[in-house]
Formats: sequence, C-alpha cells, structure tokens
Amino acid sequence: MGCKLYTVRKVLDAKYGNIVFLCLFGFIVRAVIFFVFYTHVTIFPDSEGYIELSDYVRNLNLSGYNGIRSPGYPLLLALAFGNLFMVVFYQQLLGVITSIVWYFTLQNFIFSKKESLVITVFLQTFLNIYFYETAILMESFVLFMISVIVYFLTRSGLSFLKLMLLSFLVGYLVFTKSFYVYFPFLIYIFYLIRNNQTRKEWFKGLVIFVFPVLFYFGWCYVNKINTGYFTSSTMMGIYMSQNCVRFAENTSEDYQWLAKPYVEYREKSIKEDRDLAMAIWYAYNSGAYGQYEMNLPDFSNQLKNYAVYTIKSNIWNYLSQVVFHSWRDFWKPGIHWNYKDFNFRHANKLFAGVWYVQFVVLLSFRLMFLFLSPYLILKAIKNRQFSYDVMLIIMILATSVLQALITYGSNSRFSFPFEYLMIVVVLMFFKERKIGLFNPIVVSKIKLF
Repeated sequence: MGCKLYTVRKVLDAKYGNIVFLCLFGFIVRAVIFFVFYTHVTIFPDSEGYIELSDYVRNLNLSGYNGIRSPGYPLLLALAFGNLFMVVFYQQLLGVITSIVWYFTLQNFIFSKKESLVITVFLQTFLNIYFYETAILMESFVLFMISVIVYFLTRSGLSFLKLMLLSFLVGYLVFTKSFYVYFPFLIYIFYLIRNNQTRKEWFKGLVIFVFPVLFYFGWCYVNKINTGYFTSSTMMGIYMSQNCVRFAENTSEDYQWLAKPYVEYREKSIKEDRDLAMAIWYAYNSGAYGQYEMNLPDFSNQLKNYAVYTIKSNIWNYLSQVVFHSWRDFWKPGIHWNYKDFNFRHANKLFAGVWYVQFVVLLSFRLMFLFLSPYLILKAIKNRQFSYDVMLIIMILATSVLQALITYGSNSRFSFPFEYLMIVVVLMFFKERKIGLFNPIVVSKIKLF
C-alpha cells in the first residue's frame, strides 16, 4: 500500500508539481503584496465607466446606457455584485491561471518544462502585473484573454470545435475592448498560413469570425437603440480628437467652436503640468462646451467629424503625432497604482525602487524585440517559414500601429497585455542561438534548467 501511494505521489509530482508551484508562488506573492503592503482597490477615471455599466448589467437592463464602454469587463464586475474587493480577487485568480497558461504555451514553443517554469516565474515577478490586478481596469482581464488565445493558436491541430472555442474567445475579447476587432482577421490569416490552404480550410477557418461578428455588431446595435449611433463605443470621436492635440487649431471655421476651447485647455494643461493627451477631457469636464448642452455621445460625434477633417488637413502633423508620440509611448512599460496608498511609510519608495529596476529590464526587452523584429520577419520571408515568433511579432506590431493611429493617451496600457510575448520572442531568439542562460556551458554551471 505504501509503495502504491509513493508511486502515485511520484507521478503527481512529475505531472503537476510545476503547476502546484506556480499556484503557490502566485497566491503567496499576491497575498503578501495585497494584504501586507497595498490593501487597496485602485480607482482611476476610466474605472467609473466600467462600474457604471456593471450596474446596468447587474440589473439586466441596458436601456438608456450611453455606450461609452463595452460589457465584456463590466460582466466580471457584475459577477462580484458590486464588491470591488471581490473583483480584485477574481483578477488575482485569473492572474494565477494566466501564469499556468504561459507555462503550457512556452512548451508549445521550443522550451522544456523546466525552462518554461523558470521563464514563467520570471515573467510573474514584474510588479505591474500585480498592481493592474488591484485596479478596476480591464488590462489584467485582457492579458488573460490574449494569453489563452495565443495558447490555442500555438497548439498543433485545430478541430472544428476548437475553432469555435477560439472564435468565442476572440469574440469575447472584442466584446471587452472593441479595439481588438482586427484580431479575427489576423488569426484567420495565421490559420491559413499554418494549415493547408485548400478550399476546405478557407471555409473552415471562417468559423473564427462567427462570435466576433455577433458580439461586435450586436453591441453596436444596442448603442444604436440607446444613443442613436451605430458604434462600438460612443467615445470614438474623443479618442480620435486626442491625436489632434498638437495641431487642434489648424481646422476650418466650421469647427472653431470645438478647436478654440481645445487649444485653450491644451495650453492650460502645459502650464499646469497636466497630461497633454487628456486636454480635451479637461476642457469637457471644466464646462468649456457646457453652453451647447450636449451629452457625451453627441459631443463625441461632433469631435469625430472635427477629427476626420483636421487630420485630413494636417496629414504630416498627424503622422508626426502618431509616430513620435502615440506609437513611441506604446513601447514604454507602465504601472498603475496610487503611490500614496501603501500601508506602511516608505513602502511606496521600496516598491518604486524595485519598479525602477524592472522598468529598465522591461524596456530593454522591448527594445530588443523592436531590434529583432525586422530581422526575423525578413528571415521568415527569405526562408518561406512562418514560425510562431513571426506570428507574435506581427500581432504585436499590428497592435502598436493601430492603437497609435486611433488615439493618444495611456498608450502603454495597450502594450501591457503583449509585454510577456515580447519577452518570449527575445528568449526564443536566445534559445535558438544558445545565447546567455541558454548557452550549454552556462547552463551546466548554474544548473537552472
């Protein structure tokens, strides 16, 4: 009997030991940070929109909603019945599950189980992951969704049912953040490239679009009923206008009623050392457009018309804004916390010091990713081999360009869910060429793997 129990335990340790370790590591680190240092739910201006929509969802009545947010993330808040500490618990639980997904995804690449474990633990040491989980922001949930989608994409062989599940995951990602509406197109192309490009595969792959189309246009229709605008978000015009902040005055006379207050509060933002990207919000919240008695969807629609005309009239200024500000900010690592709300005096300085070091590490990986991307893409074209690292590079670069074209402000939040993928691409490059810790001589000495 004792021999049988020993054998079962040995099998469990071999099969599930790493998963148990990741769970223990994830829960312990989160418990220490949350219960010892930062027992705090972080609320940002964007949080209010998610909380408001979660109340509509909880009441099972969307009538009259202004269409600012999509319901994917507020559904998570609704499941917490308005208890924000429960939301943080959900996000932390999803964070632990995400680490397990990373562990299996790394094995789908070129890493062994031991390497996958060490890399996953390394990825889980960055503070921004934990503090996003304590904030009422969608980033940690989006990270989970993208991690699961990438896991499915890197598995060999996708049956019809698995494609339907992948379609649902991508659809729910779009339901969470409509910006990702381009994702099903990318995934469809990836699917065709990695499978036999027969007529059967072409039609089979179209399943990927089923749920994204249903979720996206379904929510647009709800907004049409409530606001009169068939759009995934009634804030689209405000987002577009933020890219005009540096040339807001260069527009026609018809739009000067929008441009003059915008420019006034842009200059006030500069003098008061406020975030320049939020100047249009500063103007709106200060009542600069109050005389027109417009609700937010109507105001955003006017800004959309203004932004389209202004961008067309200032194309070079717009491209300069996109490249040197919006796109550049995508590559900056970010962390979201309330610096003054730590439980102990000087604890914030301790965490700030750790984050400073991690910021340099993350920035280094992001720059290495940018440096390697053209080389790996050109190599893939030359060898006609579409590997996983190229797939990830295209996904990340497409996201970086599209988000920069659409809006300006908090651009680092767009890159956070892809941060681990940037690191993985760099580590895959090192692994294939046996560089650094992947050098057999180094490995034999430090015995990490």
